[in-house]
Amino acid sequence: MAFDWTKVEGYKEEMTPEEKLALLDNYNDPEPAPKNDPAPTPTPDPKNDPAPAPKGGMVSKAQFDKVSSELAAVKKQLRGKMTEDEAKELERQQHQEEMETELNNLRREKALAGYKASYLSQGYDEQLAEEAATAMVDGDMETVFAVMKKQSVNAEKAMRAKILKETPVPPASDDPNDEKKKQEEQKKLRGYFGLPT
Repeated sequence: MAFDWTKVEGYKEEMTPEEKLALLDNYNDPEPAPKNDPAPTPTPDPKNDPAPAPKGGMVSKAQFDKVSSELAAVKKQLRGKMTEDEAKELERQQHQEEMETELNNLRREKALAGYKASYLSQGYDEQLAEEAATAMVDGDMETVFAVMKKQSVNAEKAMRAKILKETPVPPASDDPNDEKKKQEEQKKLRGYFGLPT
């Protein structure tokens, strides 16, 4: 037995499956009118009633599954009835979306390569240049400034190491006081030999 859509308020014959689902979400199963009989209603036996009546206007799972499968079948039929022009248009749209995605990826890669080359030319090492370029492309300026700070510290360390390396080490025997001692010894020797000092 198929679901009777005519009982659902707002149903129209030309509705799409999505509209039918939305209508079903708002559907409340009409509750029977209360009887004037004051006798209590007996509790249903779960063995005899496998699908108890839904409470609070909710649709039972079995009924929902049945309607869902009907809607899936209707969707499948609609796809089958899609005209050749509609199918071509759908394919064209998918192809255009793929091209736009690829174009955006290529633009990102180009910008990344340009920024990285710029950072490398400024003396950044490979890892810092990559990190700064990626942050720049993503618009993450905090990371860009953090990388710039790291580069500044690294450049200062490298400069200090270079200066220390290039600074000549004075010879061990060159002592300014040692020269005075040599001159005094020469004067003494000249004096011993009677030469002018």
